[in-house]
Amino acid sequence: MTPWRALPTVLLLGALPLAAQTEPQYEASIASAINSLEASLQANFTPPPNQKIVFGANAVAAYGTRLPSVKLPVALDYIDGLKAAGVQRVEFNPGVDSMFQPDTVAKYDAIVQHIRQLGMQLGINPEYENGEISETTGEPFTSFAEFQTQQLQSYQMLASRYQPDNFVLLHEPDTMTGRLGLKVQPQEWYNFVTAAGPIVKAASPHTRVGVGSSYNTALNDYNAENAYFEYFASSANYPACTAALVAARQACLDFMTMDIYSTSFSVFESWAQLAHANGKGVYIEEVWTPQDLPNPLPAGTGESLDQLSLIGPVCADFQNLDNSWLQAMVQFASDYGMESVTPFTTEAFFYYGTVCGNNSGADDKPSDNSTYWPLLDTALVDGQLTSTGQAWLAQSQKMAIPQAVSLNSASFPTLPTVFDPTCGTATNPCNPLSVVAPGSLASAFGADLAKATIVDGSFPTTLGGTTMTLVDSSNTTYQLPLYLVSPTQVNYYVPPQVESGPATVSISSPDGTVTTGWMLVAPVAPGLYTANQNGQGVASGIAICAGTCAGWPNPIGNSQFYQYTFMAGSAGEVPVPLSVAAGDTVVVELFGTGIRNVPSLGAVTATINGQNAPVLYAGAQNVYQGLDQVNVQIPNSLAGSGAVQAVLSVEGAPATLRPVTLDIQ
Repeated sequence: MTPWRALPTVLLLGALPLAAQTEPQYEASIASAINSLEASLQANFTPPPNQKIVFGANAVAAYGTRLPSVKLPVALDYIDGLKAAGVQRVEFNPGVDSMFQPDTVAKYDAIVQHIRQLGMQLGINPEYENGEISETTGEPFTSFAEFQTQQLQSYQMLASRYQPDNFVLLHEPDTMTGRLGLKVQPQEWYNFVTAAGPIVKAASPHTRVGVGSSYNTALNDYNAENAYFEYFASSANYPACTAALVAARQACLDFMTMDIYSTSFSVFESWAQLAHANGKGVYIEEVWTPQDLPNPLPAGTGESLDQLSLIGPVCADFQNLDNSWLQAMVQFASDYGMESVTPFTTEAFFYYGTVCGNNSGADDKPSDNSTYWPLLDTALVDGQLTSTGQAWLAQSQKMAIPQAVSLNSASFPTLPTVFDPTCGTATNPCNPLSVVAPGSLASAFGADLAKATIVDGSFPTTLGGTTMTLVDSSNTTYQLPLYLVSPTQVNYYVPPQVESGPATVSISSPDGTVTTGWMLVAPVAPGLYTANQNGQGVASGIAICAGTCAGWPNPIGNSQFYQYTFMAGSAGEVPVPLSVAAGDTVVVELFGTGIRNVPSLGAVTATINGQNAPVLYAGAQNVYQGLDQVNVQIPNSLAGSGAVQAVLSVEGAPATLRPVTLDIQ
């Protein structure tokens, strides 16, 4: 294998735009470039390294200039759709004034929360969009210094509020210069990055920072974009981030990115080599099939690629072409040791227009808010993936880095979506809610996590050769205590010192396999244990009766008796009848985890059969590590109700707990 052989220059030449080509000619030219790339990769990498990568996707619905017009339910459905398409990291592009718009910030809050609840990473790639203004003057920016002041303030707010995994400090400098309409010197961008990095790192210590460039023969000046990439990638100018550099608040970069909208593969290959040579990660931050652009481009229009294209990027005729292009990009990234690939035009995961071109009524351009987006909204509500969305899912299942999904080990909470509305039922325990609390018990599900099933109640940090670490939002690393390992599941304890916010876990199997997972740590993430150990059905608890308690077994003195709330049945555990008589006080002790950090007892409420039930205690159980307890008094008015549903609600929790079953006689 020759790992870094240059690609044939014919691929660079193939990127030249064609004038007035027909749709078949356009498709043929792109297909030919894809075939040439794949042939080159096959020749250069035999056998292929098949390095696993992070599968990303841009949440175009959360684009800074688009989000104000997007309804929040649509934006959340969009995130659900990306998850359904196998996406592991969601990226979006806020504008320079996005964080100064309260309605937009509220939407971003909900979107980021949802991304984290679904166990996905977050990438933020701010950029200036045409028409954005100074918050100070209410007018267009008149100097780069004025722009920088506002943008750096925005960066601090974005980083501290959302704590992204990746933050691109400068996105396409040549493009940004053109949009600003100012004479921006390269040194000004260099100084901007020098100032921005420490601000982001201070606001969010675990966040990785980088710089990105783009090269499209139809739009970008190669000399300018390449010069920027070379300057920032160079360790002499911007060293790779280390703990010492970050602590000293010095400029450094964790990674470099590239946007690929052309067939200039030799350029992108050289960029990947340069980043690696300087100790920085590198990945494809934006990518989509090159668009069919006019030649020459109209001067001074300020239009987007989407608006300029002769045929829109979501033309139904291009589905197979898009699938081939994205598959080639995954292989290209894998072979050249990149971290991830992030498709940009992800609207195509959900809807392709059927009327293509610049004619009236065409619905093949996402920039057309009146024609395309209403159809996309409908497709999202229907919860269906196009062939391209399904192809990205298939690629993810084949080439994504191994991932473990964490959730509360008591109730195994899930999130139903339009893409899987039955999620969370007994037959479809999908879409885990990846939120855990400090001091709680959690479960991680994946593949090849251990070589055998082993249980150890002493909570060692190594169990059967499997170990697990957690890095929290403060960038502190913890070795996690384990109490069960198996090939597909690891149960672990979240240390009470872990900071709230996004966290990353890594599970190392005895055979050397490393599996990564992402989750949100919240102060409270309640779960209740059930007797059948699936988060549903009969409660796993103990009932205490004080009084006469006729028929109650197991006396414990002081006119008190106890019995378990469950017993063995022919098809699993079933509820035990609990006698509630006048003059008796019956309290059920329910066991769970993720509850002990509730702000007060009043933050926990309970209903049984729809009737309010007093909560007498909610907190640590104080015998078993990570186990919590909630004591609920059964109202005497429920005597004789039979099988009932008990529902626990905790203020500030990310979701309502599933009901558990009791039998009240």
